[in-house]
Amino acid sequence: MEGYNSEELLTTLLKNRGIQDFSKLHEFINPNVSSFRNPFLFENMETVVSMLEKAKQNGTRICIYGDYDVDGITGTAFLVKIFRQIGMDIVYYIPSRDEEGYGLTKKNIDFLYTKQVKLVITVDTGYNSLEDVAYAREKGMEVIISDHHKTVREAGDEDILFLNPKLSKSYEFKFLSGAGVALKIAQAFYQRLKLDLNILYQYLDIIMIGTIADVVPMVDENRIIIKNGLKILQKTKVKGLAYLLKYLKFGDKNINTTDVSYYISPLINSLGRVGTSRMAADFFIKEDDFEIYNIIEEMKKLNKKRRELEKNIYDDAIRVIEKSGKKRLSCIFLSSRRWHPGVIGVVSSRLSLKFQVPVILIALEGKLGKASCRSIKNISIYNILEEVREDLVRYGGHDLAAGFTIEEEKIEKVKRYFIEYLSNKTKNIEEKRKYNIDMELPLEAIGERLLQDIEKISPFGSENPHPLFLEKNLSFREIRKFGVDQRHFNGILVKAGKEYPAVGFDLGHRIHLDTYPAQSFDIVYYPEKVNLHGEKMIQIRIKDIIIKDEFYDIFIKS
Repeated sequence: MEGYNSEELLTTLLKNRGIQDFSKLHEFINPNVSSFRNPFLFENMETVVSMLEKAKQNGTRICIYGDYDVDGITGTAFLVKIFRQIGMDIVYYIPSRDEEGYGLTKKNIDFLYTKQVKLVITVDTGYNSLEDVAYAREKGMEVIISDHHKTVREAGDEDILFLNPKLSKSYEFKFLSGAGVALKIAQAFYQRLKLDLNILYQYLDIIMIGTIADVVPMVDENRIIIKNGLKILQKTKVKGLAYLLKYLKFGDKNINTTDVSYYISPLINSLGRVGTSRMAADFFIKEDDFEIYNIIEEMKKLNKKRRELEKNIYDDAIRVIEKSGKKRLSCIFLSSRRWHPGVIGVVSSRLSLKFQVPVILIALEGKLGKASCRSIKNISIYNILEEVREDLVRYGGHDLAAGFTIEEEKIEKVKRYFIEYLSNKTKNIEEKRKYNIDMELPLEAIGERLLQDIEKISPFGSENPHPLFLEKNLSFREIRKFGVDQRHFNGILVKAGKEYPAVGFDLGHRIHLDTYPAQSFDIVYYPEKVNLHGEKMIQIRIKDIIIKDEFYDIFIKS
């Protein structure tokens, strides 16, 4: 095949991703569950496992207490399934985003006390719940905090049982998701009981969904989880997932991270964001066909509602931004009583991508505001929150994604700090989005073998970006714009008499329908296998496009 050498392609792609030691090539391409790190490298894991052993022997009731996002929900469901499988007395609790908020609370501890719970294991939450942990102990309950959010040790937390890779001195991989930390607990406990770890790994698809949803770096253990979890998902043993894949009409499709991010996670997330959070955990745990069917119907209904809410918030934000008339934003910091706190995170992400600045959106209710923050490369939103922590009720998260609760009267003060701080940080950031192109690759090189080679280094995401290629001097036979405000386009690329279906998301504004036939283009792209109208084909996914023949525009305008 002209212009394409398999060995050269893989070597280039791996070098561009920092894989210089080719003795690790096989391990990178074929990450195996045998390469998981030893879970007992966590300082407190021995104590945690001993507590679990004792609870199993005594028939002690344990509550798995998870966060209401996909990461927390999947980690919770996984632990419930694997603990119940070995006869343990397990209940689970997912707080309501709207009514209860984030983390452990005294009210919920009181509720669990009435249910005879003696041990609580948090998943993806609890790092900021020191008072609540102390309260639980007063009532005779033990608490294990498993979390992964960026945090700092505080005075008085020495006796708290933390399992958090970011707090660990001996666990070297710092970027596990909350579900990933839950997996490490399960691995350690099953190892202590000398049980077959494959019993755990048959449910690795649950952990995989949480890991992808939390947008963690796609390297090390996360790569093992995702690569193997995607394979397991194809023949999932989770009845809810099997039904959901049928609803999505995936059939025998080779499911990838994009499918999980754009189709599976939003449906699960809709329950946690605008519905009943516990129902999202039920989706993974329940076995009754009728219950699962009802949950999926609720997902569909709430996902539609979520999209409507997101559109309204996005449109609101855009109107305010345009009205402000600022040519150069240092950040976007907005609040409203009309906004639903469960969906502002998604809108924050969209705005941050569009304007390439940090975004803080606050949904106000009563005297409090719940904020969702998204940032851009090289600006830690978490570190900024650290600086204003005295003005916040609570806060937490990561460098690029965080949240906080704030009293309404403090919002203006915090807003001024953000704007002043970020005006210096963002002034040197270019407005154009940059892409790291791996190599020039002619369209005629694209075929099944190329797609198979690219797939070898998947899954793609943070720290392992999707390969991007450059192709020059192309023309379009036809183009059609679609989506809200004609944001996207699809069409037929032509080169040397051969045609290639193509799509460009969020690039509709770069194409002029009256001039494109006389223009040539350079594109940044990658090929992908898609199912269009029941027909499998290779499509060109355009990530950026440059018009080469600007003279035609000048001629038309003159």
